[in-house]
Formats: sequence, C-alpha cells, structure tokens
Amino acid sequence: MARRFPMLLNTLPPIPAASQDTSLSLSLTLCKMANQLKVEELRTQLAQRCLSTTGTKPTLVRRLEAGLRKEKKQQTTGTDGDASANKKRQMDSENGDSSVPRKIKAIEKLRGMGIRQLRELAAHRGVSEAGSKKKILERLCEDSENQDLQEIPQGKSSQEENESKNEKIVTVTKKGAAVLDQWLPDHIKAHYHVLQLGDEIYDAMLNQTNVGDNNNKFYVIQVLGYNADKLPLGKLSKSTILKGYDVLKRIADVIGKSNRKKLEELSGEFYTVIPHDFGFRKMREFVIDSPQKLKHKLEMVEALAEIEVATKLLKDDTGIEDDPLYSHYRRLHCELTPIGVDSEEFHMIAKYMQNTHAKSHSNYDVDIVQIFRASREGEPERFKKFSSTKNRMLLWHGSRLTNWTGILSQGLRIAPPEAPVTGYMFGKGVYFADMFSKSANYCYATHAAKPGVLLLCEVALGDMAELLNAKYDADKLPEGKLSTKGVGGTAPDLSEAHALEDGVVVPLGKPKEQLGHQAALLYNEYIVYNVDQIRMRYVIQVNFNFK
Repeated sequence: MARRFPMLLNTLPPIPAASQDTSLSLSLTLCKMANQLKVEELRTQLAQRCLSTTGTKPTLVRRLEAGLRKEKKQQTTGTDGDASANKKRQMDSENGDSSVPRKIKAIEKLRGMGIRQLRELAAHRGVSEAGSKKKILERLCEDSENQDLQEIPQGKSSQEENESKNEKIVTVTKKGAAVLDQWLPDHIKAHYHVLQLGDEIYDAMLNQTNVGDNNNKFYVIQVLGYNADKLPLGKLSKSTILKGYDVLKRIADVIGKSNRKKLEELSGEFYTVIPHDFGFRKMREFVIDSPQKLKHKLEMVEALAEIEVATKLLKDDTGIEDDPLYSHYRRLHCELTPIGVDSEEFHMIAKYMQNTHAKSHSNYDVDIVQIFRASREGEPERFKKFSSTKNRMLLWHGSRLTNWTGILSQGLRIAPPEAPVTGYMFGKGVYFADMFSKSANYCYATHAAKPGVLLLCEVALGDMAELLNAKYDADKLPEGKLSTKGVGGTAPDLSEAHALEDGVVVPLGKPKEQLGHQAALLYNEYIVYNVDQIRMRYVIQVNFNFK
C-alpha cells in the first residue's frame, strides 16, 4: 500500500461537488496514510502542493495532512463555478499550459543539475553550499519560494514566509572561532576543490590569522584536509609539522626584542599553519610573546609530530590480518613481553617508583597496571658500541598517550633543526629523570583521563657536563663529555642505588637534598644528544589517582 499511495495522490482528479461524501472519506483515508510515506515521498507530495519541503518526517506528515484537509474543505464548499474552474484547470493542464506552480518547475530543473552546478547556484543565491547533493537540493528547493532559477523574485504567502523563517537551514562551523562567510569573493570560490565519497562532501578549512588586527578568518578548501577543530589527525603531514617548528624558531629569535608588531605577525603565521580553537576571545590574547607560551606551543607541535608518525604507521596497509590488533602491534617493530607481578624485576621497578615519587608531586599517586620488557627492532645493535660505557643508568621518561605509537616504533627522537633551541633548557636532546614523578608529570594525565605510560631506559651517560642553570646550546658538549646533567636540589640517595647484573645502575634510593648546590632545578635531569646512547628496557602502564 505504501508504494502505491504516491501514485494515488499524483493521479487523483478533482472531485465534483456531487460526490462530497466520498471525498470526505477518501481525504480522511489519505491523512491516515500520509504517515506511511517515506521522507522523499512526503517531500514530493508537499512540493506538488506548493508547501515547504523542509523539516523532520513528523513535521512533513503534519504539513501534508494540513494540506489534504484544506483540499477537503475546498471540495466540500465548492460550487458549480468551482467545478467549472477545476475542469478548466484540468483542460489547461492537458493542453500543456503552465498550471503547475513555478516552484515545481524549478524543483524539476534543480533535480537535473550536477553537484557542481548546485553548489555554484547555492553560492550565487547566498545559500550554504556545504554538505551532500541532497542537502544542497533541499536548501535550493526552499529558496525557490523566493526566486526561480533565473533569479526572478516570487511572492510568498504569509504561511510560507513564516515557515521559511522558522525552518531556514543555517550551517555554521563548529569550533575554529569563526562562522564561514557566505559572501566570499568569486575568485576564492573558483578555486574550491571538493573531496567526495559517495554523496558526502567533506568540507575543511584554511585559517588566516592576523592577531594584530584581531582578525581570524577561515576559507573553505577540501584538498588540504584542514577542519575547524584543529588539523584532522589523519591529514597531518611532515611538511606541516616542520613549518610549525620553523615559525616558532623565528618567534624565538624575536622574543625579548620589544617588537610587538613582529610577534603579532609571526603568531598569526603560526596559527595559519597550525589552526587553533580561539572561541570568542580577543586575538591579542594569543600572541606568542613569552618563553612560557613558546614552550607550550613547542610541546603541542611535538605532540602533532608524534601523531603524524602514528597515523602514517597505522594507515600503511601491509595486507589482511586475522587479528587487526596484532597487525598494529607487529607494525610497531617493538617486542613487548609482560613481566609477572611476583618477579624480581617487577618488585625492583615498583620500589623505584615508590621511593622516587617526590613530595612536591603529592597531589596524586599511581597504580601499576602492567609492566612490559621492551626490545625495539635494531636498537640493541645500535646501542652495542655504548654497552661498555661507564655510568650507564636506568632512567625515567614520560610522555603523552598520543606519542607512544611513534616512540615505540621509531624510538625517542631529538627535535629537528627547524625547532627553536630556546624551547629546551639544555639544548635539543632526549631528556630523562631519576625521579619517577618528575617524568610522570609529562604524561599529562587528568581526573578524566587517568591512564599513563612511561619508559625505563638504559642510558649511556659517560662523563657528564654538570650544569646548575639553563644553557640552550648545551648540546655542544665539551670534549670528552657524552651527556649533560641538569643538577637538581633533591636527588635519590646513590648509596641506596641498585646495580643490575650487566652493570646498569638503578638510582632507586629515597630522595635527599644535595647540599652545596644552588640549583635552578628541583630535581635532576639527564640529557643525551645521540639516540644511539639509549636502549629501551621497560614500558610501564599506570593509572593516576588524583587526590
């Protein structure tokens, strides 16, 4: 019945006054059956009656039922003159005259257009051109109440005008600070590139930020894959990351030179490369004008670099696997072996964690979820030349969850040349700690996101250059030195350190103050500038419990 009903509505002839009782019964039946129609069928019937075709299915059903009742009323109160007029309209229709409303003709023309033509027409009319062909067609059909395809203005009834006001579809950009301007210049529209998968059109954003003039604009472009929330993680590229580093490096060169205008210009360039969510705050609040803000943005770009590695790794298709999870694990090229909770290794690591949890980090404690023995492919061979180096220690390294696919698959890495040196207290290197909680803080866990992951690495430190204060070019080591030690005011008691069978020292003693040091750091930091001096030993999965 539902499939035949649209044909019944389309072919039903005008009912003469002599059969009013029959028309009453039939109209009531049609009202009941309207609810059985599909959305597209409902919209077809509404369009043929010059009624709005927008809204949800319940709205469409109510609108069609109201239209049918109106037809019923006209039929029951008709006169011989009405019947004569109906007959004349029927004859005109048979003769090909345009008794069909102009809107119906407009809809027929719209349905025959391609997606590109529809988007161009929508842009010309000031109607949103985002979304699928179906969505654009709906907006243009609604707009045809005002004008036909040749842009000839048409009048509206008060009822249609009210419906148009109430149901006007407005597409806005979620986050990304700005609602897309529908009156973008034609020369920009001419360069749109649309990524289409089936009927879905994937819109994305280019961001142009001028913090000096408090100006933040977005332009639609589909090829580059940007969106308003930030960069889509699957679309990150290495070149984008390096551009972000490069802009931060130029900002670092200007900070401290009292050149506000240049900082505003460079900040705008950075936010164009790496889109941000500014909300409704003033753009001047986001000028990168201090070492602290620079470091924060540097950490963000580092995280994006790790995500770029992860998405590329997981996107690579190495063939169909029976177990997708095991397939992803194999692509890490890092063997992870669980350690039993009753083993000596487990107890040693648990003691190291407990003893070196600093009092200044007492706002949380940590539960061990699992400990894995780690062996990254090729790393033992590269470390071999340092395996007999004196002063090898088992040290902590913490990082965000987003970074671990990149770390496990490619190892700990040093910032690229494009990164500013001022973002690193002791130069560009890989940083470690002998205090568990110092590294745990770099997991950036929260009350809502409690899981964290840390590494215990064997680090070949050799002779160290000991520093009490920041030195951004510390990577230029003095002759004979293999690493840098940022000396902290508190450190594990080395008299309680534990030595492994292979000579690696585990500084698991309880913390004590280091007398005679006027250090800028609370706790020690160890930095190496050659990744071959690092060998992963353990991966520790934990949960943070905030107090």
